[in-house]
This record gives sequence, structure tokens and C-alpha cells, in this order.
Amino acid sequence: MAHGDIGCDPRMSMSGGQMQAAAESGSTSSAGASEQYLPITHLLRHLSHFKALAAERELANAAIAPLVRKLPTDQGLATLLEKFGWHPAHGFTTTLDLAGLKGALQKYKYIKMGQLGSGSYGVVHKAVNRETHELLAIKKVAHSSEYGLSDSTIREISTLRELTHENIVRLKDIIATVNGQHVHLVLEFLDCDLRQYLDTCPQASEIGRIKSIVLQILRGIRHAHMNSIMHRDLKPQNVLIGVATNQVKITDFGLARCFLPNADRAYTERVVTLYYRAPELLLGAHTYTSAVDLWSVGCIMAEMINFEPLFKADTEIGLLFRIFEKLGTPNKDVWRELPGLAHFSDQFPSFPGKPIQELVPRLANDPAGLNLLSRLLTYDPSCRITARQALEHPWFQGLNL
Repeated sequence: MAHGDIGCDPRMSMSGGQMQAAAESGSTSSAGASEQYLPITHLLRHLSHFKALAAERELANAAIAPLVRKLPTDQGLATLLEKFGWHPAHGFTTTLDLAGLKGALQKYKYIKMGQLGSGSYGVVHKAVNRETHELLAIKKVAHSSEYGLSDSTIREISTLRELTHENIVRLKDIIATVNGQHVHLVLEFLDCDLRQYLDTCPQASEIGRIKSIVLQILRGIRHAHMNSIMHRDLKPQNVLIGVATNQVKITDFGLARCFLPNADRAYTERVVTLYYRAPELLLGAHTYTSAVDLWSVGCIMAEMINFEPLFKADTEIGLLFRIFEKLGTPNKDVWRELPGLAHFSDQFPSFPGKPIQELVPRLANDPAGLNLLSRLLTYDPSCRITARQALEHPWFQGLNL
């Protein structure tokens, strides 16, 4: 994903059983009846029905061998099967390692086509499904027998299993082998992320295209919020773009978390990449809402219009002052909860702020656009526009995706 030990060619711990259950749900929940005609996929679905890790030779030959014989004639596949005691004339000759065969076939099903990116989360490769020829992104993340998967990986898996929406990237499969050191997340592939799109595609500067992207981001975020999930790391790098289709999908839910409406729960404020972090987070709020995502949408909208981030700094206090310089230093008259925030000081410099049209000159003659941006970048999160309200905003009137 303009985001592995998969078959090669030219963002808490989880037990093995939990990973198997997650893999089965992630890989089969939307499988159609037509998949029975894809022999590898059909065999994998059949293997998923077995809860045991191994099968005696007689059971393997009765239940698995007929499906193995339907697999395509391929030297790589023949070599793979041979490792599990398969003989074309005699079937399985030993006890069959069901879990191992499933993991090996899942890896074989996808052909790596090159690395897309890497980071603290792991490595992402572009890949293609051997049977459907669908382009995919495969994220390889570390898994240890002692600590399991990272918190961010578990958040991403659980969130993407929960959310199904055309503007949220889909988790297609999970490859988790017994005692393996890595887990592979198979995800939808799109051409690039929004940052790359802004840097390389001339059409990215068109206001109509910007409206379409913002609208689709809001649709995805609204769906997440309706399911009580806040993303907490919206930024251009976590928005994927299909250049030819104009399709937009939100990705990387490694910092996402569930929330209860109106619940007074404490969360960490150390979330959201700095340039897109809401002022309540910068000021140390421990109880915050999904409104933090809408501030990030406002920052992304302004960045697309201006071709650069609206607020830039290297430190939290530096970014806070950049925000104050442009929007004006807030006070309790515009933000009632401000004095109670942990990092607030009445010694902050008092900046008058600038008119919103000076911050985004390309919208100077677009009152609706200015209004939407100002409501996204409202200091008081309780007054900030919601995703549902933003989707009904006049700025999107008449827009055809």
C-alpha cells in the first residue's frame, strides 16, 4: 500500500488461536460463492474449518487430498506440497501439519512485486493475488512468542475487521503462521498516498478534486465515528488515492481506539502526527473526543489548497504558537475549558490572529469553503463541526464524485 516472506517473483499480545480466528474472519467474511472455483482459495477456506493443528494421514487423504489434486500444476506449488508429505500418486504419506500448510499456501497465494515502504511498524510490499490478479499491499509486522503483536498492530486488525466502508482500506487477509516471527496483513492497494499525490499529480491542485478528497475522507471518518472509533492519526500519508478512479481510502489505524459518546475517560494526548494535532492535545487534555479527527481534516484541507502544511513546527509548544499566530490566541470566552487544560498558561503570548482568507488565499472568493475550514479549525472541540455536519455543508453542494 502506498503504504514478508511471501512468494517472490519479477500504524497487547495475541495468542496463536486468536490470530487464527482473526485470520479466518478477515479472509473469509466477504468471500463469495465464486471462490470455490479458485482452487488455492477454496483449499484455504477448507483448511480454516479445521481447529486442530494437524491431521492423521488417513483423515488428510480423505478430507484434504481431493482438493489438493485440483490445484494447478506448478513446480513451485509441487515443491511446497512435497514439504508436507505430499506425493502425487499416493497422497499424503505422513501426518499433515494443517496449520503449516495453511500458512505456506497463504504466502504462496501472493506474489511480491517490490517494496513500497518501511518504518517502525515493519515493511510493506506491493503484491498480486495469483488467482484473481488483484493488486494488494502486504504489511509485514513483527510477532514474538513472548510478547505477541504490538498494540498498534492489534488495534489495526481489530479496527479494520470492525469497519467496512468504501472510504476505509479493507483488510483482505491475515497470514499468521504457528510460531512465526512475523504476521502479514494483506490490504487493498491504491496508487499512492495523498502526500505523494500532491507532490506528483497536477490535477491535485484543482479545487473540485480537493473537494472530492475532503468529502471522501469525511465519509470514512463519519463511518468510523458512527462505530465509536476515532482514528487519531489522520495525515496525508494515511490517506490513499486511486489516481484513475479518484477513490480515497483512509488507512493506518494503529493509533485508533474505541470511545463512548459523552464518556469522561482519560486517553493519552501523545497521538496524531505533530502538524495535524488538535490544540486540546497540544495543551495536554486527557479527556478528548473524536473532534480531534476533524481538526486533522481541516489541516489536510488547508494543506491541499496551499500546497504546504498550514501549521509547521518542530516542537509541541512551537506548533501551539504557530496556531495562535494564525488563528489568534484563544481565551475562555471562545473555549470555556481552556484554563483547566494541563499545559495552558495565562502567560502565553497574545496573538490577534489573521483573517481566514489570508491563511488560504485561494478560497478568498469562496465563502462556503472558508466557513467549512474555519469550523473544522475551531478551538473549542465541543463547537467544532462534526463529520456528519461537515458532509452536509454547502461547500460540497453539486459535487459529483
